[in-house]
Amino acid sequence: ITKTMNTSIHVVALLLVLTMWSSFANSCENCLTPSMIHHSNHTDINILVITITSGMSPSDPSLFFFYNNEETRTYLEPGKSFVKFTNFDRKVVLMYWDVLCAIFYAYDPSSEGDHQRIYWLVNPEGVFHSWDNKSWEKRKPWNSNNCS
Repeated sequence: ITKTMNTSIHVVALLLVLTMWSSFANSCENCLTPSMIHHSNHTDINILVITITSGMSPSDPSLFFFYNNEETRTYLEPGKSFVKFTNFDRKVVLMYWDVLCAIFYAYDPSSEGDHQRIYWLVNPEGVFHSWDNKSWEKRKPWNSNNCS
């Protein structure tokens, strides 16, 4: 009897939801319908992808950073990457490695042009920048003061 009652309750609930949806759908004059959607082979999606990869070895001291003035400390393990999907506002990173630090713009619209993928590689030599994740340019050395 309990199993039959549970089934009956589920059927009644489903019918109630369908009835409510039907009355809503019939009264919705401004609702989006499939025929109203514009189909195109070209899609403009303006999303910036920032990738920061640790090139440190496991024996190196810990590497961590603060992304865009957030209070949360993000640790970056050797060989691992931090990936952020974001908008095109300027982004700053404050990075610490042992007693050294580096502060840099992870994204600066005035220097990145129309690039939507920005790559950073951090290793004992400093902080390196790339647009293709293949060719690298050193952008920041490690600093022993003035990073706060």
